[in-house]
Amino acid sequence: MRHPISKIVALALVTPLAGGMFLAAPASAASAQAPAAAVKAEPYSTFAVTVSAPKKVKANGKITYKIKAVNKGPYEADLLYFGGQLPKGSKLTAVGGPKGTECDSYEDGFWCWVPHIVKVGDYETMAITVKLGKKSGRTAEAVLGVDSYDVPTGADTLSRDELERMGLKHWYFVKKVKTQIAR
Repeated sequence: MRHPISKIVALALVTPLAGGMFLAAPASAASAQAPAAAVKAEPYSTFAVTVSAPKKVKANGKITYKIKAVNKGPYEADLLYFGGQLPKGSKLTAVGGPKGTECDSYEDGFWCWVPHIVKVGDYETMAITVKLGKKSGRTAEAVLGVDSYDVPTGADTLSRDELERMGLKHWYFVKKVKTQIAR
């Protein structure tokens, strides 16, 4: 006797669902008895960050931020970005970092990629200079530091946008810096 194709398709769809329902009851009962422990993610590399800037600057003046990041471990940092959120109304004028540094603007600020690995105990520095705008308020605020990515082997050549798209973990180590604007 021949079966119509619709019966075969319906049976193929219902069979896995029915089997899944039988298996779901014991699994949910087991999870209700023993709650899963929360897994806390830790960064591959932690950083001690210092950011220096002048305390006061004239209106329409320039501010040079000096960022220093020391890798505290436990592992070396394969992929590290320096930067952050620059003061509102300011314009980037210069970036001083290691040879081969590449910079760009992203949703979360202005970031510069450091082209080498920072070993545990080593440090890296970068200087970022901005010119304040005419409509700057009384205080210029910036949030600067490093953004360290936990990358698997071979992914260290991917762009920051690609890393974000893949959902790889990253960690901000930033400081808020305030500079008074003299009028």
